[in-house]
Amino acid sequence: MESVSVVIPTRNRPEKLRRCLTALAEARELTSFETHVCDSSDAASVCEEVRKVCGEFEFVHYHWHAGKSASAARNFCARVATTELLVSVDDDVYVRPDAILRLLEACQRGRGWRVVGGSVNWSGKWLGPVVTRADGGRKAHPGEPASFLISAFFLYPRALALALPWNPRLSRSDDAFMGALWRSKGVVLLFEPQAQAVHDEQQHERKVEYVEFRTYAMLFDTLLANRNLPKALAYELFVLAIGAKRYVRRPKRARTYLAAWYRGHRALVSDWHYLRALVRQPLPGDGQR
Repeated sequence: MESVSVVIPTRNRPEKLRRCLTALAEARELTSFETHVCDSSDAASVCEEVRKVCGEFEFVHYHWHAGKSASAARNFCARVATTELLVSVDDDVYVRPDAILRLLEACQRGRGWRVVGGSVNWSGKWLGPVVTRADGGRKAHPGEPASFLISAFFLYPRALALALPWNPRLSRSDDAFMGALWRSKGVVLLFEPQAQAVHDEQQHERKVEYVEFRTYAMLFDTLLANRNLPKALAYELFVLAIGAKRYVRRPKRARTYLAAWYRGHRALVSDWHYLRALVRQPLPGDGQR
């Protein structure tokens, strides 16, 4: 079995991190792994708190970085870890004792370049692989090819992360973006429902502004990574229609919505050459057996 490390992007949440690491300590009783905490906390006092939490666990290594997004953190994690496989766990996700082992076993059953997603319980609902649609997405049916995996808990080869880095521009919809990029390179998206973890109960607000990142990721998928012009057009029409329905009587919110939609397009155009080069980037020739 390949060597594996757990990597944890964290920012300003030492108490959640402590609970995350406590769960991982139990998981280490079934399979051995080191853990790298990649911290981007923005105050020296909080960094010190995070460092102290890491010091409570002998298997944890602390690293600070200046990245401002989860994508930047994941890129940093891939650079500091040295094992063949990485398991990314968000700092507010608490794995069950056999979850890491289940991911490893699922990876061993696969072939070629592959990523394996785990199942995350968020407010009583088990989240799994997602199929994108114009209206956002839905959970994939058993055996149905996924568009992307939930980035809160998944396993991936370090070599893949280094060859196809995450887009640091995105603070949301980063999982949809990477799903599109991986699919464009023939990477298989696997799902192991028995690799289970629980997400913190704190709810994250769905801000109108997030349509910027969703637009960017969807158009990257349909215009560059996996070209599908009818799907791109359907998405554009749906976004405008849903915005009109929700905000026609709320002019200020409508302007915010349209501004975010515009910023997504502007950012995509600005990044076009970078994104095209990313899609053309070859994977390492030896593959992931």
